Amino acid sequence: MKAAELVRTGIGMPAFVSDESYINGLVNQGIPIEEARDYALAGCLDLNLPGKSRINALGMFIVPKVLDITMHNGVLAQTGEQLGPATGRMRDFTSFERFMEAFKTQLDYFMSLYNEEHNILIRVAREVFCDVVHSAFTKDGITSGKDMFDRHMYYENASMFNPIGMINVVNSMASVKKLVFEEEKFTMEDLYNAIEANWEGYEDIKQMCLDAPKFGNNDPGADDIAFELYDFWIKNTARFRTIYGEPPRPTGVSITAHAPGGSYTCATPDGRAYGETLCDGVMSPAQGTDHSGPLASLSSAMRIDQTPFNAALLNMKIHPSALRSDADLEKLTAMIKTYLFNGGKHIQFNVVDNKVLEKAQADPKNYQDLIVRVAGYSTYFTLLTTAVQNEIIKRTENMI
Repeated sequence: MKAAELVRTGIGMPAFVSDESYINGLVNQGIPIEEARDYALAGCLDLNLPGKSRINALGMFIVPKVLDITMHNGVLAQTGEQLGPATGRMRDFTSFERFMEAFKTQLDYFMSLYNEEHNILIRVAREVFCDVVHSAFTKDGITSGKDMFDRHMYYENASMFNPIGMINVVNSMASVKKLVFEEEKFTMEDLYNAIEANWEGYEDIKQMCLDAPKFGNNDPGADDIAFELYDFWIKNTARFRTIYGEPPRPTGVSITAHAPGGSYTCATPDGRAYGETLCDGVMSPAQGTDHSGPLASLSSAMRIDQTPFNAALLNMKIHPSALRSDADLEKLTAMIKTYLFNGGKHIQFNVVDNKVLEKAQADPKNYQDLIVRVAGYSTYFTLLTTAVQNEIIKRTENMI
């Protein structure tokens, strides 16, 4: 309740996390439970065992860009380069399953490049960023006589696989499945042409895509796709190896990568236009697409197995009028407990009126003390880029 009171002020920084999910996640990775209970969160929500682990490579993998390349048969549309394998032209996909399989083939390929890039980062850090002080305070740091980046750690989490914008892909796949292959509203070629035109002249197709099922509404169709794609991410991550001989760890913190990531990604079948900011976090619904209330949003997120993730960020915006009384706060705490005791890993809140955000955007000098939650961290609203400000404004205002 004290934490909820802080949330109500709109200026606090509480993040609610599940001990059960974090501890079980470590135990499932081979850490004894007594050790797992000593976990700590660094940065935003980065899981560590103090003195026994260190994060070195944590890149932002823009998943919708892989969908972009899939829809262009492995080609980077901006340059014409064949970056990924040729998995088929949009018009030639005769089933949803074939389209999904093509996307997974591309995703696997680019995850392999992601792994190699992370290994290069680790090698460079090991060679040029020797850290004597931190190394001395790690477990067996002095007796080993080695830098912390030059040896295997007790909990090896040097490389993290971090998917940004996965929910945009989930919603896109839900649109394709329902509108193209189940209801036959239009063809894959029609969809490709609409995406190439950035929806101009295809407003009817765009509206159907916007109205299609979306993650965050407790819709089985969309939620099952979310489970499938995140399950693929988790299992595929485990296939790779770092230079320390361990698999990378799946995680989910977007920070502000969803804005630049969206800026160079083509229009997507969820109705998003070219360049628009992607969804934040990894368990959050895409902005403004959750129409069934906060419990439905959490039900969708609970459908995903979050335990294997070292972090699984979920943002929620609540209108200040929903948290005026102690009874309101009791509802909030009950909702948080329900989520965290049923598979949720993390949740945090913005308690702010959109009208205030819009005024701050138009007149930043008079709102320099306005603090908002972005994606794992809080900052002053007026210091954010316009793209990230707009993304926060577009998030659904929930009532409890």
